[in-house]
Amino acid sequence: MSRPTLRQIAEASGLSLSTVSRVLRDRPEASESARRAVSVALRNLGVEPPLAATGTPSGAALIAVVSNTLVGPDVDPYGTLALALNRRIFALGDVAVTAAAGDGLDPTSAFTSRGVAGAIVLGGADAGRESQALAAAGIPVVRISNAPHSGLPQFVLDASSGIETAVRHLAHMGHRRIGFAVVQNSAAESRANVFRQAVAHTLHVPATRAEAPVEFSREGQHAGAHAAEVLLSQGITAAISSSPAITLGFLEATAQARLHMPKDLSILTVGDLPDADVLDPPMSQVTYDWAQLAESAVSELRRIIAQRAAGQVPAAPAHYRVVPELVLRASVRPVTKR
Repeated sequence: MSRPTLRQIAEASGLSLSTVSRVLRDRPEASESARRAVSVALRNLGVEPPLAATGTPSGAALIAVVSNTLVGPDVDPYGTLALALNRRIFALGDVAVTAAAGDGLDPTSAFTSRGVAGAIVLGGADAGRESQALAAAGIPVVRISNAPHSGLPQFVLDASSGIETAVRHLAHMGHRRIGFAVVQNSAAESRANVFRQAVAHTLHVPATRAEAPVEFSREGQHAGAHAAEVLLSQGITAAISSSPAITLGFLEATAQARLHMPKDLSILTVGDLPDADVLDPPMSQVTYDWAQLAESAVSELRRIIAQRAAGQVPAAPAHYRVVPELVLRASVRPVTKR
């Protein structure tokens, strides 16, 4: 029998998807009653409960999923991927253990003592430093982030090709005044340059700040709303957002300005945006096949774990480039004058 999905477990237990996910990830905030309900539901579905209900099942491996601690009210840019990883790990009969980098994580005491077999680390900054610490502690690590790093196996999310795809699509829809909002971090300037060059190449205009306006934003939705206000004041008809918080900030800013999306402003978001299909309007994205990426990352980690268990000498760390695809919904339309 195939392993049940989160939705099947939720329906069988009478709990929400998020509660079931917390139980399966062994989150401390999961109540004992929720753990019992999930345990009963799993047995009714013909599956022996994992760690959260009865301890680690025989033969199951503990796989850590590590991401950055969120800043204030920000939205996790790897949230959908983290959930896809948890689902894939569970589907293979293993158990996912989640942790937030920069939140007091000690890889030696927190993971080694629990017998964690390997870790998948999402993002840079604190998560990048934790990946090195975990590897130094002897734990196999696979990284997933937006920028290439040496020394560890990695899946690199190609944000540059995503930005170029977004510019081409908006230009195809007739937009000539396109803005770009990006979170201020180590990759911000390079992404801004990719955007300006894409605008210059696609629209045949100079790659100047006036022709291709860019606004650098701090973390969080309020900062994203401010970035949106600045770009709107420059007369843009379309915008490209590089983070979930900035996209939500655009929704807030357009509402406050009494503008209607996409009639007055088209927007494309590059990367993850949880529940993009149920926002008003549903958001068009240049995004990744998160389920396929999760399957590939878990497979790569399990391969490395198996190699170590067999005493094989590891090869040079593999690097994989992940190219996003355009998903059209209702937040983009042909240009109209405001």
